[in-house]
Amino acid sequence: METEEQIKNIISPILDSMGFSLVEISVGSQRGDIKVNLVLYKDGGISLDHLTSAQKVLRPRLELEYDRENLSIEISSPGLSRVIKSPQEYSIFIGRQFRLLLDEEWVVCILKEAGDDNIKVEIDKEITEIPIRDIRKAKLV
Repeated sequence: METEEQIKNIISPILDSMGFSLVEISVGSQRGDIKVNLVLYKDGGISLDHLTSAQKVLRPRLELEYDRENLSIEISSPGLSRVIKSPQEYSIFIGRQFRLLLDEEWVVCILKEAGDDNIKVEIDKEITEIPIRDIRKAKLV
């Protein structure tokens, strides 16, 4: 079965050329069919037309790559209040407002920078660096 990394390597250049960021990918199998689930983000928002365009380009490419017609692709946007699932997602959402759970307190902030281990956020007009390991939960606002 195709791995998430293999599919990501195939579709990432296509998505980049279309102005999309790949937020999440999962690949599964159901009765011999391959099912690919993608969550895409686009600066300025993502519409149904954007998702349809991505579907029309990605599906034939993956069918050709894997010589399969029994391939389904489900594409969605991250949603307005997405819960961040991996540290790599922070770099996609720079400039967006977040709610972060630090210790037992929720903090509203704007993400300014994202590194491998830390993020920089603006809280009450002050820039603060926060280790990602200290964030118990993060949600887009």
